[in-house]
Amino acid sequence: MKGFGAVTFHWSVIPMLIGFLFSNSWIWLGVICLVVSLGIYLTAISRLDLSYVLPIHAFSYVLNAILAGSILGEQISWVRWLSTSFIALGVLLVGLGDSQTSRLDKPLTLSKKTRHFPLFIAPLGLAISKSWLAIFVIAIADASGDVLLALGMKRAGRVERASWKETIALIRRVLVNPAILGGILCQTIAFTSFIMVLSWADISFVRPGTALTYVFSLLGAKYLLKETLSREKLIGVVLVGFGIAIHH
Repeated sequence: MKGFGAVTFHWSVIPMLIGFLFSNSWIWLGVICLVVSLGIYLTAISRLDLSYVLPIHAFSYVLNAILAGSILGEQISWVRWLSTSFIALGVLLVGLGDSQTSRLDKPLTLSKKTRHFPLFIAPLGLAISKSWLAIFVIAIADASGDVLLALGMKRAGRVERASWKETIALIRRVLVNPAILGGILCQTIAFTSFIMVLSWADISFVRPGTALTYVFSLLGAKYLLKETLSREKLIGVVLVGFGIAIHH
């Protein structure tokens, strides 16, 4: 996306952007990596709680910062390193919380207390920057996708070694599950927003900012998936929030 330049919201740019995305080898390599990652992720959330699986991404924030400096040549301030470290530590603490394998055989019904809970609504100031607005969109869409994918996979069943016939049957259940399809749509929106914001902002800024996804996803895990959030997970969320607050 650095090769394309900053994306402007004008109708004449869209055909050029689409052509660039489909012809750029780096974009294709990135998409292939994300598809592999999605397959592993779906397998994990079919077996374990969403609030336990999410922290596997913790080290990616530090790795992104290292690669952004060494490969992309980005200048990473000590404040970004500090905020990235806090976010990684917070997500790792979330992973220390107890987890249980859960499966949803019945449709979820929300209690009156949580039915109107503004799950993915984040307060946006009037003076919010274009980059932070994009990060909020990414976090909200990605978190919505996480919760929907977890909901769909727990209903579709565990991914494990099985015969070809059983595997094909599981894939068929996954492909027709409304929650999973909705989750993929949400994460497609998040991915599209992500590659657009990378055309004008450094990845060492954007990636840690999207850690907001963890906060929204854990709220979804608690109020929609009915998962239990331990003290370690709550402390982790606070550290993630602190890291985002000092990030710039």
